[in-house]
Amino acid sequence: MPAVTVTGKARIVLGVEATTEEGVIKEMIRLLAGCPEVRDLQGLQRAVLARQKLQTPLLGNGVALPHARTAAVTEIVMAIGRCPEPVAFGPDKTPVRLVFLYGVPAHCISEYLAAVAQLARALKKAGTIEALLAAPDEARFRKVLQ
Repeated sequence: MPAVTVTGKARIVLGVEATTEEGVIKEMIRLLAGCPEVRDLQGLQRAVLARQKLQTPLLGNGVALPHARTAAVTEIVMAIGRCPEPVAFGPDKTPVRLVFLYGVPAHCISEYLAAVAQLARALKKAGTIEALLAAPDEARFRKVLQ
C-alpha cells in the first residue's frame, strides 16, 4: 500500500456542527459513508467510540486524534473536522477545534503510525494550526497540510 498522506483521500468538513465529543465523532464517521474502504460504518463508529472511552487521544494545541483498529475498514480511512468553537474532549474536558479521525485495519498499523507521525510533524510547524483554523476553504486547508 502506498504511504497514507494527510491530504490524500481524507474527507474534510470545515464547519463541524456537533458540540459534544461523541457528536463530533459521529459527524466525522458520517463523512466516511460511501467510502469503498468502509465495510461497516456502524462498526467503525462503535470501535472509535469504545477507544475514546479507554483513552482520549489528544495531540495538544486543540487537536484530537480519535481512531480505532477495526475490521470495519479494509484500508486506512480518515475524516478531518474543524469545529467553529472548542468542543470539550476527554475526562479533562480539553478544548478541541481540529479533529483527525482514523479507521485502521489490522494489516495497516505501520502505515497508520507513519501517517500520524507525518501529521504530528506538520502540526508542529510554526503557524500550521493557526493557518488550518483560518483556512477559508477545503483547498487551502489541504494546502496547509502539504
